[in-house]
Amino acid sequence: MNKEKQLTYFQLGIDIIKIYIFNKSLLKKGKTMKVKIFLTALILTSFSNLYAIEADVWVYKVQPGHTEEAIELFEEAIRLSRTAGRNTSIAQQTFGKGGEFNFHWVDFYDSPEERANDNAYDSAEFADFINRFYKSGAVTTVRSYTMSLIDDQLCEFPGIVSVYVWKPNPGELSSVVEEFKTGSVLFERHGWEVDLWQENIGGRDNLQFVMCSKSRLDEAKSNASLNSDEEWLSQQPNAPLWDSYSDNSKFMGSFELEPIVVD
Repeated sequence: MNKEKQLTYFQLGIDIIKIYIFNKSLLKKGKTMKVKIFLTALILTSFSNLYAIEADVWVYKVQPGHTEEAIELFEEAIRLSRTAGRNTSIAQQTFGKGGEFNFHWVDFYDSPEERANDNAYDSAEFADFINRFYKSGAVTTVRSYTMSLIDDQLCEFPGIVSVYVWKPNPGELSSVVEEFKTGSVLFERHGWEVDLWQENIGGRDNLQFVMCSKSRLDEAKSNASLNSDEEWLSQQPNAPLWDSYSDNSKFMGSFELEPIVVD
């Protein structure tokens, strides 16, 4: 992040503190909740501006006997998106609910403005593709939703993507995000890249802890390194078995993806 943006968000933090001090006299019975809501809205707005990378996600189920046809269509979609200058990844699910018949199509945007100004899908060429895509009978839509990145990076070269989904308990969003950030430092120390996402429209109010490896071999090396880490072993004494219990969130499930690679 450049210095200008850092100063902007530092100043925003100072302004929020000033507003809190100014309104401290209002924190009387009957007014406390309103001020808390106001401050929370300001803080969340600052975070949404700070972490502006967004994603649109479509999950498709491939019909039996149509896997090869579907993969060819997905590869064509990636090429069209690349030609249009878009950041699109389509990955086959290898483990998780729905198994290998589920494919995840993800369009990434550097900002809400980029998404709003995106007209890549308006071309006649892409309109023809979408028509063929849905008429093929090879896929059906499972779900779609949007996400916001809540850290400051994207996995650079994901070959294997493991996604762990958690639902924060009421009032515990901030504490879960902080635990995610602390955990990401630990996992990145052992070779993973980690993305932290929040599901938005169409989602289920979940957070996604995303761990990326360049290959199966790299993932295996990272796991071996992690399971010899004293800090990890102090938290998970039965490693490589692990306990998913958390007092501030509920573990909702996990799945693994392998992005489709095209020349």
